Amino acid sequence: MKNAFKLTFFALFVLISFKSKAQKVSIDTNLLFLPQSKFSFNASAQYMSDLTYAGRKDLSSVPALLPGFTAVYKHSFFINALGYFDVNGSKSGAEGLSISPGYLFSLDTGRKFGGSIVATKFFITNNSPIILSSFNAMIDGQLYYSGPIKFTIGGTFSLDKDNNRDWMNTIQLEKEVWLLKNGELKTNGLKITPTITAFTGSQEFTETYYVESQVPRAIATPTVLSPITSLFPGLSQQQVLNKTVTQQKEREVKQYKLLAASLSMPIDYTLNSWQFTVTPYFTRPFNEVDYTGGGTSGNYFFFTAGVSYLF
Repeated sequence: MKNAFKLTFFALFVLISFKSKAQKVSIDTNLLFLPQSKFSFNASAQYMSDLTYAGRKDLSSVPALLPGFTAVYKHSFFINALGYFDVNGSKSGAEGLSISPGYLFSLDTGRKFGGSIVATKFFITNNSPIILSSFNAMIDGQLYYSGPIKFTIGGTFSLDKDNNRDWMNTIQLEKEVWLLKNGELKTNGLKITPTITAFTGSQEFTETYYVESQVPRAIATPTVLSPITSLFPGLSQQQVLNKTVTQQKEREVKQYKLLAASLSMPIDYTLNSWQFTVTPYFTRPFNEVDYTGGGTSGNYFFFTAGVSYLF
């Protein structure tokens, strides 16, 4: 039990996403406890005021409750089950779940270099307001360096239910600051972790373009009165002219761009086997596609709140 309350924080980007390429949700790694025993188990519940993906917000985004359970074997192999509940007032209900096996690794004895590999399978109903409902599965990988400031890079390959494939990358900087430490081993207490995250990735959208073409048109030519036109009034002279015709067309486009930048600050309080976390997020989307002509979503704020218990 001496080391039972030590925390190992890996930025696991287990992506839970949606068709319109809008945001990302991850297992809250501040809720993942890795004690020195062979097996450990962690139960958690997380509330999200707005479910988003990759720094993007969708008009159908709803608040969600995510209960989870994680089993960890020898600090490395784990499997996580996460449920999704829409908690949007009278329309609340269970929307599905995801299963995520993964592997955590360290590249040195001091645990300054390491990473993770995670695969996620989603089982969310197609008509769900949860913006992750169109995703089928994804694979995520990360590498980090934990120095005075922790630096993390990640890559995610995702597959939706229509077999469309996307790639996303993240770059993250974070600094852990303890405000209060207590307990015999100084593992309890309060800390904050200011974090900056940038999201880049492929963005699939419909692009409108215009094509001009020259089309021959027969134009009636007025004629002066003559005996011929008097005898044959239905007969008129014609000439053929080229007329420019503009056609509107659409095509599917996929481009790799900067998607968003996010500022967040997890606030964690640890008390023995319990951990409580509140995280405010301020996000600025970039390169959004305006499908409706009513403007894009712009900057937005949301928060998460979670509790976790190790046993």
